[in-house]
Amino acid sequence: MAVAFAAKLRVAAAALGCSSRKEFCARLRSANPATHVDLDRLNKWMQGRSLPRAPSVYADLAAAIGTTRPGQWIAESSLEDFTAELAARTGVDIAGLVVPDGLARRGNARAAGLFGGVATLAGAFAAYSPAWSPHYRGRLLRGALRLAAGRAGALLATYGESFAGRDVRLTAEAWMAGRSMHLVMREPVGDIPLFFSLLMPGPPASVLCGVMSGFAFLSHEPLPTACRVVFIRVPDTPKLDGTNRYLDPVPGAIAADLAELGLAVAEAERLDAFTHAFVGTLPMQATPEDQTTFASMLDRQHLDLAG
Repeated sequence: MAVAFAAKLRVAAAALGCSSRKEFCARLRSANPATHVDLDRLNKWMQGRSLPRAPSVYADLAAAIGTTRPGQWIAESSLEDFTAELAARTGVDIAGLVVPDGLARRGNARAAGLFGGVATLAGAFAAYSPAWSPHYRGRLLRGALRLAAGRAGALLATYGESFAGRDVRLTAEAWMAGRSMHLVMREPVGDIPLFFSLLMPGPPASVLCGVMSGFAFLSHEPLPTACRVVFIRVPDTPKLDGTNRYLDPVPGAIAADLAELGLAVAEAERLDAFTHAFVGTLPMQATPEDQTTFASMLDRQHLDLAG
């Protein structure tokens, strides 16, 4: 049985330097001209919508990344073992690899038309949002976002958080749509997504604000969660990642954090108060109890209709 095959394809494509599914498909076909891989199938596999019916596809992936491992190992190995083998064969630092979500069929034309180009958006940002974990209820989470210009006008995003003694990094290729920017982020070796929808700023792109959604996993049970988030541009130093943490929602906490990161703001007190008011302290969440309550009122009706 294939394990995390969509994630394996995404990280392999990134490690091979492929900027599109078309380019990755060509790499697989060059490894085996008789392969069952085509662009439509590859699209479904990378989105996790289906798995290859031909076992030879896994051998084709092995050939493309240059390993002597058999196709069965490619299919059944853990994602961690696969990425270790991928790193050994390609020499790529997987931990620092930006893995776009699925890779686009073609470049994002809207990004190329952005006033000032994606270089306007590139840089480092301190991220502020309400904590999702019930264990840190009422506190703020300070994370870090980095945006970097990629090939063919792409904008690559890396978002990091620190909690429970663990540093988490998620990556994505930004998608521009009108005056908005969207990120579907994942860990390079994971399949759990985190979604951002942000307003597109004009130069100098000092701030991005919008909403984020996903699942809170630092809890007794996964909780679907959504909240507001704001990214404030700061100097790009290692201190940004090293100070990711939970903050107490007290007046002046955000202003003090920005000052420590090297950002001197003339209206620091006003910015602090507005940021607190914008993100709030409590996210929106759905619980299993909510699901059960709805089901108690609706299940019987549908079961009676089915009977």
